[in-house]
Amino acid sequence: MAKRVSAFITVLIILFSCAKEGALTPPDAEKRTTSKQIFGKVLSDDYGYFKNRDSREVLDYIEKENSYTERMMEQTKVLQDSLYAEMIGRMEEDDESVPEKVDSFYYFQRSMKGKDYPVYLRKLRSLDAVEETLLDVNREAEGKLFYDVRIFEMSNDNRYLAYSFDTTGGEKYTLRIYDTKSKTMMKDEIRNITSMAWINDGSGFYYTVENEITRSYALFFHSLNGSAEKKIYEESDEKYSVYLSRTRSREFILASVSSNITSEVMYAQADRPSSAFSLISERKEGVEYYVDHADGYFYVMTNENAKNFKVVRVKPGRDITTAETVEPASDSATIEGVDCFKDYLCVYERINGKKEIKVFDYSLKSKRIFPFEESNYSFYPYSNSVFDKSELRIDYMSLRTPYTTIDINLADFSSEIRKVQRVNGYDRDNYVTEYIFAKAEDGKLVPISLVYRKDLNRKIPAPLLLDGYGAYGSVSDPYFSSARVSLLDRGVIFAIAHIRGGGDMGRGWYEDGKLFNKKNTFLDFISCAEHLINEGYTTKDKIVITGGSAGGLLIGAVLNMRPDLFRGAVAGVPFVDVMNTMLDSTLPLTMGEFDEWGDPNREDYFNYMYEYSPYDNVKKTDYPAMLITAGYNDVRVMYWEPLKWTAKLRDNKTDSNPLLLKMTMNAGHGGESGRYSYYKDIAFEYAFILDILKM
Repeated sequence: MAKRVSAFITVLIILFSCAKEGALTPPDAEKRTTSKQIFGKVLSDDYGYFKNRDSREVLDYIEKENSYTERMMEQTKVLQDSLYAEMIGRMEEDDESVPEKVDSFYYFQRSMKGKDYPVYLRKLRSLDAVEETLLDVNREAEGKLFYDVRIFEMSNDNRYLAYSFDTTGGEKYTLRIYDTKSKTMMKDEIRNITSMAWINDGSGFYYTVENEITRSYALFFHSLNGSAEKKIYEESDEKYSVYLSRTRSREFILASVSSNITSEVMYAQADRPSSAFSLISERKEGVEYYVDHADGYFYVMTNENAKNFKVVRVKPGRDITTAETVEPASDSATIEGVDCFKDYLCVYERINGKKEIKVFDYSLKSKRIFPFEESNYSFYPYSNSVFDKSELRIDYMSLRTPYTTIDINLADFSSEIRKVQRVNGYDRDNYVTEYIFAKAEDGKLVPISLVYRKDLNRKIPAPLLLDGYGAYGSVSDPYFSSARVSLLDRGVIFAIAHIRGGGDMGRGWYEDGKLFNKKNTFLDFISCAEHLINEGYTTKDKIVITGGSAGGLLIGAVLNMRPDLFRGAVAGVPFVDVMNTMLDSTLPLTMGEFDEWGDPNREDYFNYMYEYSPYDNVKKTDYPAMLITAGYNDVRVMYWEPLKWTAKLRDNKTDSNPLLLKMTMNAGHGGESGRYSYYKDIAFEYAFILDILKM
């Protein structure tokens, strides 16, 4: 009898929650239409006033949206708490990175239970030595809602630590110098810093700063002795930004000046304070090149007369036209990176969507490819700051394999697993991955990576979460997520669509999804969804799509094109107000984005971009359930884009599906900064997904 009463009460609670949800009234934003005529088209905007960032009216409206979302999600609170507990339960809360030996010191990081941020530490000569704390980010972040460390660079003598931090999410970083000898913070402080590189004797460093529209535009030299700053270089072209690095050989400082599709690199001797910079090769529109140094040569990865890139080498001071080819261009392999060590050159290639490591000695008489066991995997070179060593350290993973730190001996390809991410209660053998292909509208085969539980009944269509990005040539590699296990264990299939616009299948794959080919990105994603439905993986009523930033543009465009195809969507910090943003050159990033999306001040680009701009193509129709997330301090996608999009969708959609906006007020493009906050956000999104899937 007690069980029946309990069940009856549960039903009443659910019915009450549903009634409460139905009674909630979403915010209704006032329309104040402004319009302008461009190339014979009227570009109208009902919500342009949302750009008044600090107005009480706008802040009140954001609060209404957040409050509405919170109340609509109240019914999932138990589920959110359960998901969060699962995610934290899998996490190794007390954890350390694999130490890296640099000169006489072992450097590593530690995470501690209950703490959001890492502690940076080192030990002298032995791992049994007393540890020294370099930076406790938890202490630095005390009393702050957001804290992020970007630069962390030790001087060559291992005395001075330079680190940069941001406390808003707006990517405004300040540099400080910590003297490990005196255990004091120095008076040197530089605001709006974007990159830095120490000179060899540690007496100073080069650095770059950003301007008011967040473009990294100028290069300076700073001396620790307090002498005046010296400007070395300023880039006037608004499409270009300048960033610093130092070769692993410690011989040169590199200043890379680049747009989305063009670059040039200057170099200076790292042992000469305030040294003049020389140019390796002047910029040519559409030519990119990247540089490292070893064996008396600059090793240059370039796409000049090589669509998928090639590697050449040239002596410092010699004209690039005298360069010798190290690895020629290929139609089947795309070169993605180069790392130089004292005795070995590592070249990272992608062949048919799969990453490989190719290793050379400097005689160039032999080259070998490292074998990986899984068929669908990813890896990233990690913690390789020492030049004179014969091991390459990578972080390896797949959709079912947790992050695994591996040291590869470059002489004989023997390898040692140094660490496997511990995921409590997880067994990779309980999960299956697949790598399949969908046929796009134009016949191209688009890869899809999938992972699901081995015991999932594949004869019955399952709930499926489809992720996509497809921009800037970025690759959507299969990556492991311990949080995602909460979906997989509930019977959800996770899939990644490797669509055009990304670099998943090489440089041509990127070029086929940008500028006047941008619609291929959206059509590919739709084809992937249709293929997964047609092959019985899922159904229209069980598929949810997700993407962030430029992937949010993907979600917005696809929902306008095929709103009938999906049960729901999650769009994170979505770039959706394409026309208004790209016509405003005062906004961060706009000028530099012309190479990716096109210049709407040209009629042909304007017409093409207008046809897919998510905000401009919202229509009177049924839309799926939607969760839109945003950061108030975002400088990449301004907060008003998702805010305006939400208001316009709400005014036009003809369905009763939930439309929720979650605006985080103390975060930027990457969301909140603490690791526990990150999992709370993921639990919130997963609860939304499971709720609309009625799971």
